Amino acid sequence: MTFLYPLGLLGLIGIPILIIIYIIKNKYTEQTVSSTYIWTLSEKFLKRKNPINKLAGLISLILQILIVALLSFGIAHPVFTMPGMAERYTFILDCSGSMRMEQGDSTRFEEAKSGISEVVGSAVEGSAYTLICAGDVTTVYESTTDKDRVLSLLDQAQPGYSTASLDDALSNAQEIFNENSSTLTYLFTDCDFLAHDNVEVRNVAADSDASNFAITSVSDGVTDGLITGTVQSYGSEGDLNLRLTLTSGEQTITSQQTVSVPALQSASFEFECENQTFDSFRVEIVGSDALALDDSVTVYSVDAENTYSVLIVSGDASEGGGFYLESLIQSTGIADIDYLTEEEYSALYLVEGTAAVAPSGYGLYIFDCFNPQVLPRDGTVWLVGLNSSLADASFSVQGEITLDFDTPADYSTSTSFTVRQLLDGLVMGDIYVHTYIKCSPYRNYTTLLSYRGNPLVFTTQTAHGNREVVFAFSLAQSDAALTADMIMLVYNLMEYSFPAVVDQTFYSCGETATVNIAANTDSVRVESPSGRISYLDENLTSGEINLTEVGTYLITTTVAGTSRTYRIYSAFPQAESETQTIGLVFSLAGTQTDEGYDGVYDDLLILIIILAVIFLADWVVYCYEQYQLR
Repeated sequence: MTFLYPLGLLGLIGIPILIIIYIIKNKYTEQTVSSTYIWTLSEKFLKRKNPINKLAGLISLILQILIVALLSFGIAHPVFTMPGMAERYTFILDCSGSMRMEQGDSTRFEEAKSGISEVVGSAVEGSAYTLICAGDVTTVYESTTDKDRVLSLLDQAQPGYSTASLDDALSNAQEIFNENSSTLTYLFTDCDFLAHDNVEVRNVAADSDASNFAITSVSDGVTDGLITGTVQSYGSEGDLNLRLTLTSGEQTITSQQTVSVPALQSASFEFECENQTFDSFRVEIVGSDALALDDSVTVYSVDAENTYSVLIVSGDASEGGGFYLESLIQSTGIADIDYLTEEEYSALYLVEGTAAVAPSGYGLYIFDCFNPQVLPRDGTVWLVGLNSSLADASFSVQGEITLDFDTPADYSTSTSFTVRQLLDGLVMGDIYVHTYIKCSPYRNYTTLLSYRGNPLVFTTQTAHGNREVVFAFSLAQSDAALTADMIMLVYNLMEYSFPAVVDQTFYSCGETATVNIAANTDSVRVESPSGRISYLDENLTSGEINLTEVGTYLITTTVAGTSRTYRIYSAFPQAESETQTIGLVFSLAGTQTDEGYDGVYDDLLILIIILAVIFLADWVVYCYEQYQLR
């Protein structure tokens, strides 16, 4: 036996102090009686009838000595060695999405944690525990003998949403088993295994008849006026009430239908929809089953998420240049357009002293035959038919040149990626020009159309780092706007000006989403469905998001103080909707041994009970003495 706090034994000094007090204390009490003779006779009578009175004071002393001794031992906290009784435990906790399946008033994950708590609670003090949480990222809590710490860490564990591989958990458990083959390994999961050598598997999927239905697939848009998909039964048959909610601008359309799903089979569904274009739609199973996370899916339109606002400012409206541009951009279908005249745009300037601040909030600014005082900082800029240089532009204007007759422009023959991307789909038909502006680019630029080496259409960057597209001629003074090639070129330039931030809006939880980051981006903020905030590196051309939760992720990009939010949906993985699954093999290589080590017993409950009994006995003796003195 050892003591955790040996200084507590100093309390034994109280024993000799009690004895001294007992020796020197006055054992007689002065009483007023009617007759000394009568009192003497009664005292002799009591002594004959109650011989225990001789020992009453001594019994009280003994009880008090025992109390002091036990209190001292309690403070010193005695620890008793239990030879060979302690064990080493490794707990592997399955944190996959299926562990969220409801079973009565709790979930499978809560049942698993309760099972681990029971094993820890019944283990001998001094046993060592290792907790391995197998989820999106395998988390290992190293060996500890502190039961309270193990239970605290267990309480903090939460199930994930995606499929959890047990490979990493098995690898960690194997290392622990290699170090000590007497380690007892437990796996708490909702899966049965055909073999599990050196591992005790506790399957917490007690309810084999759990009723669960899931939406397993849905179309990514409206095709031929229909939204289609399938639902799956992972238990009994059922008649499911499905609801569709579609949003298009400010319009919301809702419809419902009933689908009969056979037991353990799938059934298809389809909703009629007149809206070919939409912002988003949601399909959900109305009602409740064992797992709510797979009862609904949301689809966001890629086109709607990447739709930008365009501002066209024309100083040549009388000749129809702005009209040509507006018509060309509208034909692409990926932008909302605002149109201003030169005077209307100039009225939007916020003048602070002599400095003019450009309006903001658009993804693309097109200046047609109009020279703004300053260029915007938060979007791509197209400059069409400018007749003078701009301080923030990447080229200088050397004057207007008029040809004797309409002359076809030359297409670039460069094999660079940018040229191939922007000229993709063009038939290279003739685009004639009669008057053009001679420009001299002085930053990195890519020429698409030229005349005798003079760039007519080229791309570069502004002084603020934004993408810049330059047309060195007025569309109103050229037949370019009427050609199929110009329509295709404008479409390609729109995609170049608006690089899609999200190429895909629907994923399965556990996958990785890619986010394209435009130049001059200040920040890229990612908010998960649970509200967790993270940021991508805005200096890269793209970033990745590990989708570890089910629901809608919000991606907010900020450029020159202007923010825009994109949405992607992470669906519950189909593999985790199964109510009953069977694995193949989960085993640890090696031979299990039985080599326990010394445990300890330091429960003070028995000592407290003994103290309580002695206190009670001492109180009874005291009350008896007082009764005799009455």
